[in-house]
Amino acid sequence: MPVRHSLRLKFAFTFALAGVVLVLVHAVAIHLLNRQQELQLIDQIVSDEMESLMQQFERQGRFDGPPYRALHQYQVRPDTEALSLRKWFRASWLIQAFIALDDSERAQLPRELSTLRPGFHDVGSGGELYRVEVREIGGISFIVAYSVFLHQERSRHFTWVLVAGAAVTTLVTVLIGLWLSGRLTHQIVDLAERVRQLGGTASDEMLEPYYPEREVAGLAAAFDGYHERTVRLLERERAFTADVSHELRTPLTAILTTCELMLEDAGLSSRARGRVLKISAATTRLAELVNAFLLMAREEADGISAEVDLRECVLEAAETVRERAEAKGLALVVEAEDSVLLRAPRRALQVVLSNLLANAVSYTERGSVTLRTRGGTAEITDTGPGMAPERVPEMFRRFSRGDGRGGDGFGLGLAIVKRICEQAGWTIAVESRAGGGTRVSLALI
Repeated sequence: MPVRHSLRLKFAFTFALAGVVLVLVHAVAIHLLNRQQELQLIDQIVSDEMESLMQQFERQGRFDGPPYRALHQYQVRPDTEALSLRKWFRASWLIQAFIALDDSERAQLPRELSTLRPGFHDVGSGGELYRVEVREIGGISFIVAYSVFLHQERSRHFTWVLVAGAAVTTLVTVLIGLWLSGRLTHQIVDLAERVRQLGGTASDEMLEPYYPEREVAGLAAAFDGYHERTVRLLERERAFTADVSHELRTPLTAILTTCELMLEDAGLSSRARGRVLKISAATTRLAELVNAFLLMAREEADGISAEVDLRECVLEAAETVRERAEAKGLALVVEAEDSVLLRAPRRALQVVLSNLLANAVSYTERGSVTLRTRGGTAEITDTGPGMAPERVPEMFRRFSRGDGRGGDGFGLGLAIVKRICEQAGWTIAVESRAGGGTRVSLALI
């Protein structure tokens, strides 16, 4: 049986996947935009400080303090978190300015800065990162180094918040997807259940009025149309089968009565008697077939299910083939347990057991045919030739007569058995025995 996937889970997975992709794209876009804005903010701060440095030098012609030999590193002050964002980023202890008037002063600069060309640079020192701008005017070097570790810390916090938000949004999207998929598939599941409960009769309710949505209502209307056509076909089939079977019973009864009268004639020759016996046997089988057709023409397998004794049915079915088995020299063995009460259509059960036994007797030339019961299961085994495993599915098809080794029926008996079992909800299984012969199991409960 092929593995069937859940439509609801597919809807939920598709919705969740689309949501996750959108969330990730949005998160990545926000992260990149935040990074770009952060870099622009840092460059703006450095440029503003550079302008302040150059203005101070222009006004005073000097710069307080000699050039430093190393970039200073500071710990974040406890009160920094309380400062406003502008003061936080522009705290004076994050910015270091340098002016070198000549090569000798340039040599005193921190070695990370002494070789930098004019422009913006990222400089690492002591595990920290600095954004540095260098300008040269008239042989004078102006340098501003800005520690960006607070920006990095803020960026890490923002990234974690973004990741947490994306995770929460993804979870919410999955849950919403499951809920929406349940809403979307609820009516389809309900429709499937209602279709499963249809009885194949004209009294079944129409499905379309139960569904307001256009698409599901269209599907329900299609089921209604198909069900209506099926009911008409079944009614025609039942009527035709019942009429034909009823018309056949009268001539068959006349033939059987005539055969019985002819067999009572003492002056009948042995050759003629053998022919009459063959006619009688064929007529009996045809009568059984007609009875089976009448049985299947009814709304249920036997109209009404009643409580029956499986042991009694088995014994009665065995008697229908005992004479035929003895004529072929076969041993008919019945191993029935004590009374087992089942709720089943009695006539249908008789037809199934009789056909299975008749089939076993027909294809067994020597040995035995055994019918035994275990609980609600009947098992028929024979010592016939058996059959190849690939031919087992074919034996229940109409007009299939095994492989021609001894069968004398019409090729309809097992097809009728299969159909009755489907109507009654019984399970039938066939397998070839290892030592030869066939085993048929009929599960009635």
